[in-house]
Amino acid sequence: MIVPTHAMILAAGLGTRMRPLTDDRPKPLLPLEGRSLLHHAMDRLRDSGVAEIVVNAHWFAGQIADSVAGYGAKPPPRVLHEGDLLE
Repeated sequence: MIVPTHAMILAAGLGTRMRPLTDDRPKPLLPLEGRSLLHHAMDRLRDSGVAEIVVNAHWFAGQIADSVAGYGAKPPPRVLHEGDLLE
């Protein structure tokens, strides 16, 4: 079995279907059992052996970047800021 070594988490959407919960934060930062959805996703990737994680961000991109920085992984996941939402 081939295990992927790189993964991308798509976290740039506007989260419109989750409003009003996403009025002040991006959907990936909504909590589930005391942790953000984003951190749960990064946990699963790390547990599967993925070494390089990239997270794209647009809506409240600064909050996404702060959350990724606070995750504490080595090497840290990269955040790609999308200036224009690519649908």
